Amino acid sequence: MKNMTIGELAKAVNLNTQTIRYYERIGLINKPNTNEAGYRIYPEKAATVLRFIKHAKDIGFSLKQISELFSLDNNKYNTCSSVKKLAEEKVREIDKRINSFNLMRKELLNLISLCEEKTDNSRCPILDILNFES
Repeated sequence: MKNMTIGELAKAVNLNTQTIRYYERIGLINKPNTNEAGYRIYPEKAATVLRFIKHAKDIGFSLKQISELFSLDNNKYNTCSSVKKLAEEKVREIDKRINSFNLMRKELLNLISLCEEKTDNSRCPILDILNFES
């Protein structure tokens, strides 16, 4: 097993060192030992943990939810149903956001159509609707 400095670890998992230190402070990764010179020395397992965090973030999990996933993973009596429940909650959150974005998109398209219908040099209808005051 290869030990790494924080710079080597950051490069290996494509994260910056500040992010790794932050994950240490909030307890997502274990604080590493230090060498004689005082440098943090990370075990190879730290790279695996950071890749897990990165992947979980990429699919939408918050750091709090990732912490929950870790605690579920460390519970030998845990069943898949707990993890599945957390994933289902994330899907519901994403669905809400998609619906919200669709509503925003529809409203913006309606506003754009007002501009396209405009033929004179009067005030912009989007600004009027938004009550923009100059």
